[in-house]
Amino acid sequence: MIDLDGLLAAGCASDARIGIGAEGELLARTERLLRERGCRVELEGFDDPVVLVDDLRGGRLDAGVRGALSSVGVLKALRSGYSIDSVWRTAVLSSSGGRPFMLTPVGIDEGRTMRERLELVRATVAYFRPAGWQPIIGVLSGGRPEDAERGEDIRRSLEDGWEITEALRGDGLSAEHHHILVERAAAESELVVAPDGVTGNLMFRTLHFVGSGRAYGAPVVNLRAVFVDTSRAKADFAEPVLLAAGLADKGCGAAGRA
Repeated sequence: MIDLDGLLAAGCASDARIGIGAEGELLARTERLLRERGCRVELEGFDDPVVLVDDLRGGRLDAGVRGALSSVGVLKALRSGYSIDSVWRTAVLSSSGGRPFMLTPVGIDEGRTMRERLELVRATVAYFRPAGWQPIIGVLSGGRPEDAERGEDIRRSLEDGWEITEALRGDGLSAEHHHILVERAAAESELVVAPDGVTGNLMFRTLHFVGSGRAYGAPVVNLRAVFVDTSRAKADFAEPVLLAAGLADKGCGAAGRA
């Protein structure tokens, strides 16, 4: 189960200091919305991703939020600051009907291989464990079982989906291979695994920008810290801030996997 409302409430009640890539009216609007909700979390605005990451690494911040900063600059700063080869993100979303779930991979350069997707899911489960989240996992692939003969790429995708599912079950996790039935995965799972990062990114954008779903942010799950990635196309960042504060309050990212 995942308790998104509880995590956001924990963030609202915390005294966490959150660094965010926002200034001026955008920062002021976010702060105003947080105060209207009675939240105690403190914000500090940044216009330089390197400074933001340095302050997070130095313990001057409890968590970071990308905000309106460039994705390229933030990812580069995270890779350099934490000495990691890649940044793995898992988006926290809710459907238009209000059902919360997670989606991974969502970066276009993430989850390119079966092994990387498997490790990303494992990292996600470990990252959210301190919050008490034990998600039911739904694995997607490029077709139904009977579609295996319709192309080598489809056959490979189906095989990868089964390998990931069986490996996760071997870890003692609840996992189901839903093939191409994303509607079933979203309805029955709490962590949906896309066939690759490009597909995951398209799913995220379709749900959030076209389908009226809500996006709370995408925590980086292979850091020894809490950093929540966001889309720049937001009017405010109150919910990503609360997500980051809640994750910090629960100790997510403290042990790290980087």
